[in-house]
Amino acid sequence: MEYIYESAQRSYEDFASGRVLYNARGTTSFPVRLASEIVQRCLRMLEDRGNEGPYTLFDPCCGGGYLLTVAGLLHGQRFKQVIGSDVNAGVLELAGNNLSLLTPEGMQRREKQIKELIQLYDKPSHHEALQSVARLEQLLDRSAIEEVRCFQGDITNWQEPFDLPHKANLVLTDLPYGQIVSWNGDRADPVHDFFEHVYRLLEPGRAVVAVIADKSQKLRHDRFTKIQGFKVGKRQVAILEPKG
Repeated sequence: MEYIYESAQRSYEDFASGRVLYNARGTTSFPVRLASEIVQRCLRMLEDRGNEGPYTLFDPCCGGGYLLTVAGLLHGQRFKQVIGSDVNAGVLELAGNNLSLLTPEGMQRREKQIKELIQLYDKPSHHEALQSVARLEQLLDRSAIEEVRCFQGDITNWQEPFDLPHKANLVLTDLPYGQIVSWNGDRADPVHDFFEHVYRLLEPGRAVVAVIADKSQKLRHDRFTKIQGFKVGKRQVAILEPKG
């Protein structure tokens, strides 16, 4: 895979899970460089289709909210709403904490927590985290995000009430693929059901969907056209747009 937008190697240590962003056992992070590259490709596609934004960003398999929060921090000037959902209610508190970092109040709360850790333990890692907070606050200064929220919902169950406050322009999600996280339920083809339900949540003619998965999953659906597809290590990435 060729990086188009994140072509220069740089440090992403400010986004390390557990440094400023919250983490917990059983949740996953995501390569920051790859996340930023995917988001920027999607933003360019939206622009090319006449949608200048600001956009509603939605992750329907958000887990602890790491991918969604990183996207919002790096490209918050392009988004108006950032929304996450997950079928697992147990991860939503963590997701809410991470998404709160997309607001000045949430970042200030995290800064206070880190300062308290410095008073208690005075570890070098805590001082480094405080420096990261200062740099992330600079990203927030240019953010256009007005609303962040997360809720419980099963994106594979289209019969379940699942109404977003705003239709999504960019769906960005890392699908479950075993080991740490996996699909819940007994659906024969959860990926098909995922696409079926996502289709109903998109702003017509003004949306793209970026899906990350392992190489065994088939990222296609009759209601979508694949615009780009590439592989990175054990992952595959597909960027699609809805038909009609």
